Amino acid sequence: MQEPDLSLIRHLKSRGKFEEAHEQLEQWMEAQPNSPYLELEMAGILDELGRPHEAVLYYEDALAHEAPAPLALRIAIGLGNDLRTLGRIHESRQVLEKARSQRVPQKALDLFYALTLWQDHDYSAAFRLVWQMAETGMDGEDFEWYRGTLRYAADHLNDSFHP
Repeated sequence: MQEPDLSLIRHLKSRGKFEEAHEQLEQWMEAQPNSPYLELEMAGILDELGRPHEAVLYYEDALAHEAPAPLALRIAIGLGNDLRTLGRIHESRQVLEKARSQRVPQKALDLFYALTLWQDHDYSAAFRLVWQMAETGMDGEDFEWYRGTLRYAADHLNDSFHP
């Protein structure tokens, strides 16, 4: 499966034109259904538009369409994070634990898993995981994709969720 050229979508997103990006993606998805690349982009746009319930459906579809390993990891992080923010902590843990069981080292995955552990009141496990990341360093990790999500999580870490 070849990754589509998403430069137009990313350009629109960088300009804050999420509705336009949404409309364009809908058209592309009609022409190319079941593309985990397009489904991931759509989920991200829906997150930006404040529609995480809808985004979860696209993340789930993207995972079901057998994405390549690096893409599947990003999808799992997005899905796990949205489930967590919607208060569906147990489901978030399941998704992120399954992704972690693939043994692909990814500190971004560990960080989002730590957020879920924290939200599940497993504070010591969350702190241990963050401490391990701090000890081993974050060299070479690309957190740019997750920057906005992490800012939001930091601002709302102890919020109560009402799905």
